[in-house]
Amino acid sequence: MKKEGSNKREGELVVEPAPHVTGPMSKNRLMQYTFVALLILVGVSYFSWGLTSLITAVVAVLVAVALDAVIGTGMKRRGPINTMSAAVFGLIVALSYSLGVPAMALPTDVLPKEVLVAPQAYVYAAVISALGMIVFKKGQGLLGRKYVNPAATAKLVVLLPFVTTLLLAKAHFAPFGEAGGLGLPLLAGPIGFGVINNNGAASFALYLQSCFGNPALAVPPDVYWIMIVQKFHGWVGGASSLAVIIVGIGLFIAARNYIKWRITLSYLVTVPLMALLMTAIYGGDALLRIVFELFIGSSIFLAFFMATDPATTPLTFTGQILFGVGLGVLTVLIQTFMNFFGGSILALVIMNLTVPLLDRVRIHKPFGRR
Repeated sequence: MKKEGSNKREGELVVEPAPHVTGPMSKNRLMQYTFVALLILVGVSYFSWGLTSLITAVVAVLVAVALDAVIGTGMKRRGPINTMSAAVFGLIVALSYSLGVPAMALPTDVLPKEVLVAPQAYVYAAVISALGMIVFKKGQGLLGRKYVNPAATAKLVVLLPFVTTLLLAKAHFAPFGEAGGLGLPLLAGPIGFGVINNNGAASFALYLQSCFGNPALAVPPDVYWIMIVQKFHGWVGGASSLAVIIVGIGLFIAARNYIKWRITLSYLVTVPLMALLMTAIYGGDALLRIVFELFIGSSIFLAFFMATDPATTPLTFTGQILFGVGLGVLTVLIQTFMNFFGGSILALVIMNLTVPLLDRVRIHKPFGRR
């Protein structure tokens, strides 16, 4: 019998869609919010790299969206077309891409050969976007789950043959003693504002100012300004760490119940603690080491926009905290002992592989089942 004022009949079972499907924050809307946030960071990057970073973003997005449409048409239900998700992926590829100092800032006879400018930058961005979309985004989907972050893994695979010239900051300077060479201070030792061990090598602070500052300025800004406010070398998404923090927090507030913010928070707590540990072991300026570890190009952008990828990170709150802690510990260890300043991207891929294990943390087995 039908109740008055109700569409249900007595004893009738009514099945309704899950709240996360019909709620105000659908997956597509979350992607839209994320796309806008990333687009803002692309705009910020213009002030450091000009049109090069903007064109790189356009190329990466077009490649990702086009391949998503082609592959999705062929895969149908097994890998449906998701244009907004592909566009977000393309922007992450562009913003996690490394660019050198602006070509217009240095004479052609001084510009390091390893610095990527147009059109080489566009070619590499397109290749990373294509590999990531085909193999690590659509391809992983056929396995039933995604094991590694598509953008991070694609970048490592494509640039691995050039690791000594493209991923390591030391490639952008000749060894100390050669013409124009500043040398590369090691993190496995004291870092600060003075000459290192009286061996003639430049101080760590001077190295950061020279590597990440604007070479067009005779007197570069303070090292803290460069690391926090504006860089001219490194990840496009890290052009302004301050902008990443502001935009990232804004996105977290807008989608607070749908983003794994515990990963970001635990990572941002772990990294300074690890930096203090390294300072206690090797000495040097604690604040400078903390600022470097937190605001090196890859670190802060990855913390807000890559480490929280819903498909390649733990489901449980405890697992997410452990993931962030592990990511922070590995980042500092890789950068300290491997001298790989992009340590967080390698650390992310490693931690992605631990997710199946972390997903078991705090999840109890059903009663009566072994």
